[in-house]
Amino acid sequence: MSAVRFPLLLCLALLAGCTSLLGVQRQSFTIYAPGYRAPAAAAGGPRVDWQLVVETPLASDTLNTARIVVMPKPGVIEVYPGARWSDPAPTLMRSLIVQGFEQSGRIVGVGSATSGLSGDYALALDLHAFQAEIRDGVSHAVIRFQARLLDYRNSHVVASRAFSADAPFPANDTAAAFAAFETTIGQVVSELVDWSLREGTQARKSR
Repeated sequence: MSAVRFPLLLCLALLAGCTSLLGVQRQSFTIYAPGYRAPAAAAGGPRVDWQLVVETPLASDTLNTARIVVMPKPGVIEVYPGARWSDPAPTLMRSLIVQGFEQSGRIVGVGSATSGLSGDYALALDLHAFQAEIRDGVSHAVIRFQARLLDYRNSHVVASRAFSADAPFPANDTAAAFAAFETTIGQVVSELVDWSLREGTQARKSR
């Protein structure tokens, strides 16, 4: 399990009781911006001499939102009231992955597909879960995705792997919920960085 920090809470000035120009009260909410902190051992691996483009993960309409999804039981989808992610989940995940590669100190260049970076490889994700789930009365922060490392020249799949992480937290404890999300983020991002660098280097040697 990677080391993580507690969530950075960006409490924007959407104050309870504020009245819009139409005289309608707006509900206040808190914006949560989870972060990633690389484990100390992450910077100890071999450096690579290639660049990587991280694409925005594909996700269902349910996940492609800043609302924080919770599944109280299988097939039932709700959202946390009064809380939002700082970005839609796929965009947030892309930023966290880029942070993971940057903090590793092991790659020449990494950036999102919108950064204009000329990459040797691309990392594409199908985001299947970025949500809280309640199972047998226990709440869990869950992240699941399928990752594909692509040769950027021809979109050939170099390697593919499923990643997942699950961290329990006390029910009805919002702060604990987002600490649990940072735990899952730390785990999957660290594993994804190691796997991508290893598979990309191996593919480069096989050319």
